Amino acid sequence: MKKKTHVLFTGPLPPPAGGISIHIWRLKHYLEKAYALDYIDEADEKKEAFFNIHSLNPFTYFRKIAGTDLLYIHSGNKLLKKLHIIFGKLFGKKIIVTLHGYGPARKWPFRELDSAFFSMADKIILVNDGIKERLNLPLKKCVVQHAFIPPVIEEETLLPDHLLHRINYARKKQMIIICANASRLDTYKEQDLYGLDMCIEATRKLVKKGFPVYFIFTVSSLDKGADRYSKAQSLIEAYQLEHNFFLFHEKISFVKLIQACDIVIRPTNTDGDALTIREGLFLGKQVLASDVVERPSGTLLFKTRNQADLENKLETMLLAKQQTTNGIYQNKNQHTNDDLSFYYQLIDSVMANCGIILKK
Repeated sequence: MKKKTHVLFTGPLPPPAGGISIHIWRLKHYLEKAYALDYIDEADEKKEAFFNIHSLNPFTYFRKIAGTDLLYIHSGNKLLKKLHIIFGKLFGKKIIVTLHGYGPARKWPFRELDSAFFSMADKIILVNDGIKERLNLPLKKCVVQHAFIPPVIEEETLLPDHLLHRINYARKKQMIIICANASRLDTYKEQDLYGLDMCIEATRKLVKKGFPVYFIFTVSSLDKGADRYSKAQSLIEAYQLEHNFFLFHEKISFVKLIQACDIVIRPTNTDGDALTIREGLFLGKQVLASDVVERPSGTLLFKTRNQADLENKLETMLLAKQQTTNGIYQNKNQHTNDDLSFYYQLIDSVMANCGIILKK
């Protein structure tokens, strides 16, 4: 029997759930029968089943790299990405790097330094075209490929009873349910990165105009964001939105929440290739997102951090819902099996050192 290629993933594993961690976990599901997979977990929350980089155990770290055939880097941390590349090269390993985001704020000479390190990889996966424009990378090594991998619905956990109770309440009141999420309540350029402030304000305005809306906003982790979370809860109470806006902190299946909702919103002021958007489209929901980066076909856009435009676009969607008997327009599933075969072709071509330029 032919020995399976050993692939070592680096990056965060869920929980907490985030775009990168979910991407890695779903790759695990689709690749584990064809390859021998191992992991270096970079999440703040440690799990007994996986080695965590924050355990500061260099012997285990080097043993894992030495024992693999292919190092598949998904790290969000800039320093960890570089360290993995350095040690991967020192041990003579094949390397694939997926850049899940690369914002415009990164300046020279850091861009050139990043480009030099990333160029050492055998393949560089960019989740959107904007990243390609910001870095000086060898084109023969690059391929643009969105990070979305379809959810394995049967593996998704059921929503907690208290959340189902609120969803059922909204349905009985014939309310239109909107959802959004944040991995953490971070800020970017001194603004709310995930747009929670905009969502609360938009709900206040919509309720005042008589729209029957129920907004559910879930936060995976309160790390470094507990004060912002408390202030947001106080604002919801001050606006008397307790029956229209539910902000909660809990690890849930956002896929299951999307299934139960009508509209998905992604109001971020910086982004890569948002898993939330592609999941919403995949599940046939209408999706509204900021125009901070290029979004997938089928996404309705509003101007980034423009409160009036967000509210206008939401009103348009809500009016369309109220005027149809069949509910909100259902997007067609645009995902194909080619999106999954891409990863097998990617790994096999790198291991064969055949120099294939993958085109998507």
